[in-house]
Amino acid sequence: MFKLFRDSFRATNEGIILATPLVLFMWLISLYIMYSKEVVDTIPEFILSAVTILFMTSAFCSGWFYMAKKCVEFSKKNFILDKDKASESLNLIQAFPVGIGKYFLTYIIVSVMFILGVLLVSVITYHISLPFIREINFSMSQMNTVINSSQELINFFNSLSPEQLGALLKLNFCFACTTSLFLFFIMLWMPEIIYRDKNPIIALFTSIYKLFVKFGKSLLLFIYINFLNISISFLSTFAFLHPIAYMIMTIIYFYFIVYVIVLIFSYYDEEFNKPEEIETQSDSDSWSNR
Repeated sequence: MFKLFRDSFRATNEGIILATPLVLFMWLISLYIMYSKEVVDTIPEFILSAVTILFMTSAFCSGWFYMAKKCVEFSKKNFILDKDKASESLNLIQAFPVGIGKYFLTYIIVSVMFILGVLLVSVITYHISLPFIREINFSMSQMNTVINSSQELINFFNSLSPEQLGALLKLNFCFACTTSLFLFFIMLWMPEIIYRDKNPIIALFTSIYKLFVKFGKSLLLFIYINFLNISISFLSTFAFLHPIAYMIMTIIYFYFIVYVIVLIFSYYDEEFNKPEEIETQSDSDSWSNR
């Protein structure tokens, strides 16, 4: 696994052009959301705006994840000349529109399923943590005030009793557990779709099955990703104090996102894209179609 972690850093550096669509998408989606907040006044306009965001996200994901697959393939090639390697690296961007053409409709379904999954996890988390919420005893209006003001956040924590602080910690732990479980179950969903060209619903179940086939490695990979995420999030809290530090941490975070996607796709390619794995998968698919 440590070789995978190291080789994924090399693949990310060689295919860092993957960051270009990500940065452009985040910029465009942020501009569109800001624009929508100013002009959307009616329910039909809100629905149109939501559908537009759904289509934009689906187009990005379909092209970007296909690029990730091509990046993993590119990292396994041997080049004699550096200029050939640089030229092939730039050609990765050509995979983006190809991916949109192949997977756009698929990722519309994926996006809807993801939203439904988030809503389901939110409902489950709410019902599990309801006793803790009642113990803390705060309203939604209070939470809006706390979120929008750092001083109000400090005052909120100072106003809590030891019992309420304990309930808040339990609430955060409950949220972290349900969110982590959800993210773990969908970790191989995207490469399963891209590598196997499956229906997203079938791909979800087969990807979960593959998680448990190599459970130890999958869990180690997930823990490693979360460790990096927590470390970067911790460092980011100090970056707000200085604009240059904030800019550096933003670059690091974009690099981290690209690295995580390359790492997951590399893991899938290494563990589940071997010739014997593909042959076994093809046999099971043909049997299920009889």
